Amino acid sequence: MRAGRERDLRGATLLEVAVALGMMATCALGLMSTHLGMARHAQVAQARERAAFAASAFAEALRAAGGAGPTTAATDKWKALTAAILPDGQSSTSSAGGDASIATVSWAAARFVAAPGSAAPSRVVPCIDATVPEGRDCVALAFLR
Repeated sequence: MRAGRERDLRGATLLEVAVALGMMATCALGLMSTHLGMARHAQVAQARERAAFAASAFAEALRAAGGAGPTTAATDKWKALTAAILPDGQSSTSSAGGDASIATVSWAAARFVAAPGSAAPSRVVPCIDATVPEGRDCVALAFLR
């Protein structure tokens, strides 16, 4: 009687191994997805950090030049550096009235496609009174002349 029972249990072990391997594969896919998402967000944060640095330096150069109007070698240098450190980077300035001006840095945004069926990620627009075309991100800093 015991031999018949052992024969019935032989396939159960193989089934348990298959289920365990399936669970392990699912966990590995979830881990890979998490790492890809973290890498994407790190890339976006890095671009935003570079843009904030460039906008700050551009605003300092404009402030030293006397406001939003005149351009100097320093402001031209920062416009060129912005184009070099960001994908399709552009620097601009506008007057906010009185002694206030706004230095804006925009760049081609990296678009990451959301998984089918998931909600689209919300986009926070960090620019102050700046109109940015679709597909571009920006950083704007207000400063006094």
